[in-house]
Amino acid sequence: MIGDISTQEANTLLRRASAASTYLLSQRTALESKLFPVTAYNSVACAQIYRDYQYNMFKELAKHISPEEIGKRSRTLAAYPNILGVWAFIGLWGLGRMQDLFDAGGAENELPERRKQVKFMIDFWYRMATSYYNSDKPLAAENNDTACVLPANILDMVKQELQPIDQDQRGKLKRTMAQLYLAEFLSYCECRASIHEMGPYPFGDNEYLIFREFSPLYDGSRLIWDWHNTKAKSPVPNLSVALVVKDMDEMVFTDFATLFPKPEDYSEHITQFALFSRYDDNIETTPFSVLADLEKFATDIQTELYLEFAEWDDVKRLKAGSSVFLKWFYIFTDMGNITNKVTMGLDEDKVGDYIQLMLNSMGHPAWARLFRSKEECDKDPSFYELLD
Repeated sequence: MIGDISTQEANTLLRRASAASTYLLSQRTALESKLFPVTAYNSVACAQIYRDYQYNMFKELAKHISPEEIGKRSRTLAAYPNILGVWAFIGLWGLGRMQDLFDAGGAENELPERRKQVKFMIDFWYRMATSYYNSDKPLAAENNDTACVLPANILDMVKQELQPIDQDQRGKLKRTMAQLYLAEFLSYCECRASIHEMGPYPFGDNEYLIFREFSPLYDGSRLIWDWHNTKAKSPVPNLSVALVVKDMDEMVFTDFATLFPKPEDYSEHITQFALFSRYDDNIETTPFSVLADLEKFATDIQTELYLEFAEWDDVKRLKAGSSVFLKWFYIFTDMGNITNKVTMGLDEDKVGDYIQLMLNSMGHPAWARLFRSKEECDKDPSFYELLD
C-alpha cells in the first residue's frame, strides 16, 4: 500500500529529495525576469500544491494506475512526465510544505492530516522515480549527474536512424532549437515545463548520444492554457532531437532536465543526428524539412505571446505562472484517464492571501533555507523532517 512506510523511512527519502532540491534551487540564482514574477508565482503555486491539492489528486490517481507504471511508461522519447516532471512531483510539494511549516514555526506544528499525507507523497514519488530510472537512485543528482532512462529497444531504434550532419544542417538545427527554446520558455511563463535534455549514453570512441526535446508543442489539438490558443501551430506535437557529440570536456545533466556542457556551444561537436516525434505510444522519424516549419512556428508564437503578455498586469501574470504548475499535473492524470474527473487550476480560496503578499515580497522568506551552509542543511533539511 502506498505510504505504508515508517517515519524513519519517510525521513530518509525526504532528506534525499531535500538535498538534491536544495542544491538544484540554490544554484538557480536568477529566477526573475522583466516579464513574469517567477519566484512569486512559484511560491503561490507550491503553497496550493501542499495544501491537499496534489495529495488528493494522486490519492485518486493511485486507484487507476500505480506509480511504478507511470515511471515505466515515461521511459520513452518526448515523454511527459520526464526528468523534470519526476523531480517536480516531489520538489514543488516539498517547497510548499517548507513554506507552510516555516510560517507555522516548524515541523512540530504541521497539521495532523497533512502529516499523514507526507508518507504517501514521498513513497509515491520514490516508487515512480526508481521505476523511471530503473534504479534505486530516484534523482539525476544521485546518478552521477546523468539522466539515462531510455530502454535498449528505443536506443537501438534511435541508432538505426542516425545520420551524419553537415554544416548546413548543423546551422539549421542550431537555429531551430534556439528558437524553440525561447518559444517554449515564454509559452510556459518562463519555466522549462516543455524543455527536456537527457543522457549521456555511451556511443563510440569518446562519443555520446544525448537528447534535446520539446514536448508538448501546441499543435492545436488540445488546449490546456488559454494563452496557448495562438494562430501559430506546431507541425508536430513534440520533437526529440538525438545528437551524437564527440570530444566533450564535460556534460552535467540536472534534475531540471538541463544539460550544462563544456564547451557551452557544442554544435561543432555534433557528428550525427536524428529527429523523432511521438504520437501516443508510436515513435516516428521526423523529416529534416519540418525544421523550417518549426522555426517559423517558434518565431511566430513568440511574437503573439509577447504582445499578449505585455498587456497583462503583474497579478494576471502571477496567476498564469501559478496555473502552469497547477494544471501541469495533467501529464500524470492522463495516464490514469482521470484528468476530466479532477479539478485543476488556481484556487484562490486556498492561496488568495498569498497572491499580493508574494508579489510584494518577490517570494516566500522560507526559500532562504535553501541558501544555508551544507552543514546546516544536513542537520535541518530544507524540506523539514516528518515528526510523529
